[in-house]
Amino acid sequence: MTLDEWIIYGQVGISSKTMWAALKGIKIEPTYGDKPYDPGDFSRCYRLAKQCELSKQDLSIITEKLPYWQPYIDNWDKLCKMYEDNKINNWKTHEEIGMYDFMQKLREESDKIKYSK
Repeated sequence: MTLDEWIIYGQVGISSKTMWAALKGIKIEPTYGDKPYDPGDFSRCYRLAKQCELSKQDLSIITEKLPYWQPYIDNWDKLCKMYEDNKINNWKTHEEIGMYDFMQKLREESDKIKYSK
């Protein structure tokens, strides 16, 4: 699936739209958009990456345009593993909470970057 097909047919949320905009080379401010707040938000980002076969180099484009994404991209493999493990285990509460808690730490790091003056 191409990025253009994904924006029409994929499961879209604000964080995945943010990724899309950065990858499409749309001129955006470094504070544009948002990042995933919970496993549900991340699921749409995960699907974008998988369905469009994004590489590590593609993901690095996001941090070049939107530096506040750095904590997420630095931990992309871990987030994917947590998401996949949760999916396999049918989203048992303790595993989902673990991913949620980890994502809150990333969010705090991201907010420091996004809102620092």
